[in-house]
Amino acid sequence: MRTPILLAAAGIFAVSMTAAFAAAPPGGATSINTFKSWTAYKSGDGAAKMCFVASQPTDTKYQPAGVKSRDPAFFMLTTIPAKKIKNEASTIIGYAFKGGSKVTVDIGGKKFTMFTDKDNAWIENPEQEGVLVTAMKGGSTMSVQGTSSRGTISTDTYSLAGITQALDAIAKECP
Repeated sequence: MRTPILLAAAGIFAVSMTAAFAAAPPGGATSINTFKSWTAYKSGDGAAKMCFVASQPTDTKYQPAGVKSRDPAFFMLTTIPAKKIKNEASTIIGYAFKGGSKVTVDIGGKKFTMFTDKDNAWIENPEQEGVLVTAMKGGSTMSVQGTSSRGTISTDTYSLAGITQALDAIAKECP
C-alpha cells in the first residue's frame, strides 16, 4: 500500500530536515550525500531499512498569482528492499490538494499522472515508475502541477541535476 510508505518516508524526512539544526533522534533518516539538487537518505536496518532521494523545487508559479505562503514541497523516490519497492515516486506538495484532483509530472514533454491524498501524491500507474525514473535521469528539469483545495494551481519546477548520482547512492545502500 502506497500511503504508509510515503507517510513513513515523509515523517523520516521531516525529522531529518529538523535534525539538520539539532541532534538527530535514533532511527531518523541520515543523509548519505547531496548530489547537486538531490540528497540521498537512509533509515533503519534489516527489514525496516529504507532509502530515498529528495529534492525541493527551484521555482514555483501560481495561478492565480499572489499566493503568500505554503509548506515546503518535496519530490521523492523511495526504495524499501524488504518490501521489494524500488524508486517509488511521490510528492509532498505543501498544501491540501483539491479532492479527487490529479497531479501532472512533465519531463521534456513526457507526462505522468499522480493520484492525490491530502498533501501527498503517488504515480497513478506503478508500471510507469521505471519510465518516470528513466525520464528523470535523461532530463534537465521536471515540472509538478497540482491544484489546491482552494483552487489555486501550482507549478513547481525541479532541477534534475544529480538525480542519477543520488539514485546510484541509494542503490548501493539499499540493494
